[in-house]
Amino acid sequence: MSLLKKLKRMAPEPKEAAPQAAAEERPDFEKIGFYPFYLDGVRSQRRRFTTAWSDPELYDRLVNCLNFWQDTVHPVSVPKDASLLFFDTETTGLDSGAGTYIFLLGYGRVSKQGVEITQHFMEGPETEAAFLGGFLDDLGQEEHLVTYNGKAFDWPRVKSRHAFLQRELPRLPETGHVDLLHAARRFWKDTLPSCRLPVIEEKILNKPRTGDTPGSMAPLLYFEYLEKNDPALLEGIVDHHAQDIMSLIELYIVLSEKLLFPEKSAMTVESEASALWWYQLNETERAQEHFRHADKLDGSSSFKRAYYKALIHKKRGDVHQAAAVLENVCSAPLQGPYYVYEELAKLYEHQLKKMEAAQSLLTPLDESRMTDKERTKYRHRLSRVEKKVLQRENE
Repeated sequence: MSLLKKLKRMAPEPKEAAPQAAAEERPDFEKIGFYPFYLDGVRSQRRRFTTAWSDPELYDRLVNCLNFWQDTVHPVSVPKDASLLFFDTETTGLDSGAGTYIFLLGYGRVSKQGVEITQHFMEGPETEAAFLGGFLDDLGQEEHLVTYNGKAFDWPRVKSRHAFLQRELPRLPETGHVDLLHAARRFWKDTLPSCRLPVIEEKILNKPRTGDTPGSMAPLLYFEYLEKNDPALLEGIVDHHAQDIMSLIELYIVLSEKLLFPEKSAMTVESEASALWWYQLNETERAQEHFRHADKLDGSSSFKRAYYKALIHKKRGDVHQAAAVLENVCSAPLQGPYYVYEELAKLYEHQLKKMEAAQSLLTPLDESRMTDKERTKYRHRLSRVEKKVLQRENE
């Protein structure tokens, strides 16, 4: 049986139209903080509350980051006049097909006083238009989404359901979007068991959840709610969802600080992640700052960092400094990655015209530490350098 048919089967049987006042009486929803609103006479449920900052400094730290982001273009930055909307959903499954519904949709807006969290709940498939309409009515053109895997999961499902009901709904505005999962993977994919949000909360934010209803239970709990029509069954997942939104806010602050301020990275891998990201964006001065902080954390440079620092010097036309940076690591007794030696050999051969130095650098290298492709390139380069050295000797 398809998920769509299952949802419809579990949905309460339609009853005869009741007076408007009677239809509004759902004290069972009010017990978990939801109150009704209507779109074209169809009821949906909404919960809105403001929670104080767990740490009063969080708001000031966020404002500080946003001020610095105003002059910078980066995948984590937001435009000057944008309003952050920390956004998350709970769905009936992970599929992208027409039978997958969003049943809980929420977002947080920040202020000095705290975080205003709004959650929309879909009572049943027949109320989906009212459910999504309530969200769209609250979504402004200036909103800038911040999500966790929202570019691949949450927002495409919003767009899919909106397309299905577009005749009944207002237009879906174009919004900016920061997906923190991409940033988290850049920073911690090699050091954490996974980059799932609960892992990030525990290992990076130092806020492990206790007594929490896991998000994986959301579809089962929603199906049980549809069968029993008892909102109390959803209290745990509603609270879990609100906590997801709060975690997004703190994670955005932490990632922004690590990208903007080198001293905020306590691990070499974080400094390197920031540096490489800035390098890829051609922000070489920022990249250098983070590479230098990584060297400070390690007490010395690494082959990888030296390689990128040399590329930065080379781009600036300072080939002597580029060579000096690489010579510092290539003199180490332990052989590093071939691409580092190759870059220094290029400088010797093409820019500095030091053929003997290139030959002395390449000859001792151990081919067994190279890939097949590297080995082919290495032999070709060494052969060419040897010929140039021989030509010089015969001149």
